[in-house]
Amino acid sequence: MNPLRWQKSSYSSNGGNCVECSADLLGSGLVPVRDSKLPHGPVLTVTPAAWAGLVHLAKRSVNPLRWQKSSYSSNGGDCVECSADLLGSGLVPVRDSKLPHGPVLTVTPAAWAGLVHLAKRSATR
Repeated sequence: MNPLRWQKSSYSSNGGNCVECSADLLGSGLVPVRDSKLPHGPVLTVTPAAWAGLVHLAKRSVNPLRWQKSSYSSNGGDCVECSADLLGSGLVPVRDSKLPHGPVLTVTPAAWAGLVHLAKRSATR
């Protein structure tokens, strides 16, 4: 097997330590990712959509995601928020509005639509 050809981000400075990826496995639906400080360390493989989402999030660190609360949220309420900013990458970021700097869960648009459907259905019961 040929060794993978690794590429650092063009945003990497100082000849810097950065995340590297390889396009060599795109044909098999995988993007290998590693820490440039650990060239012989572990390699994480993700889907191209997940990699695109991560790159998009990294670029947006200067321009944060735009979050939206449910129209069913009352009292300026604590609710689940989502962002449509990553739909082009096949991802929907979701977070707890009480924890704006807390963890963000990313799901597929289909999974998000299913959750919204179930929530609306349970609200009418």
